[in-house]
Amino acid sequence: MHFAKAAMEGNPFLGIFAKTNDSITLLPKNSSEKFKKICSEVLNTRVVTASVSNSNLIGLFSAMNSNGIVLPALVYESELKELKEAGLNAAVVGDKSSAFGNNILANDSACLVNPAMGRKSLKSIADCLGVEVVKGTVGGYKTVGVSAVVTNRGMLAKTSVTDEELVSLESIFKVKGAVGTANMGMPFVGLCMLANKHGFVAGELTSGYELNRIDEAFGFI
Repeated sequence: MHFAKAAMEGNPFLGIFAKTNDSITLLPKNSSEKFKKICSEVLNTRVVTASVSNSNLIGLFSAMNSNGIVLPALVYESELKELKEAGLNAAVVGDKSSAFGNNILANDSACLVNPAMGRKSLKSIADCLGVEVVKGTVGGYKTVGVSAVVTNRGMLAKTSVTDEELVSLESIFKVKGAVGTANMGMPFVGLCMLANKHGFVAGELTSGYELNRIDEAFGFI
């Protein structure tokens, strides 16, 4: 099965707590064995438990693709060491915004960031993720990381994205996409799920209609 619904300690907003690429999924250290198993099997990844500044909000504080993971300056050296020992190319970027999960959207083809991010930060992000970095918005929102979810297979964007904007995003990330919601109407889909080229784990409140739309957006149907 390439998809599942789940919650992290009863919270359906999985994107706040976790981050994944096509081979590694980062989960909080207090994740249940059941949640770890769901993520590993559906996403076909190795699960690594981690933290950022002793917080379980890994998804909020990081941006990740197959080439690396970008973290804010508040990450502890010990946490950075653990991620590097897990095989990740981890880089610390000093930007005034530490919520990189909210402000960076990336796959292995490109990276879109909040227009407020500094030029120096963009270079550091590009060096770590190994892709071109451009500034932009998604559906009129600067918080691009929660306004869409992009993988190397497809993309789900919030419903305020126009047809013209969707075509532009598809051109940037080199994948086809669609608009939709998750967790019973939540437009900020980046908060609601984990996804990669193998599958997706959506928040447990996500409806059957939303699952079908997500399936289509990520190119599984």
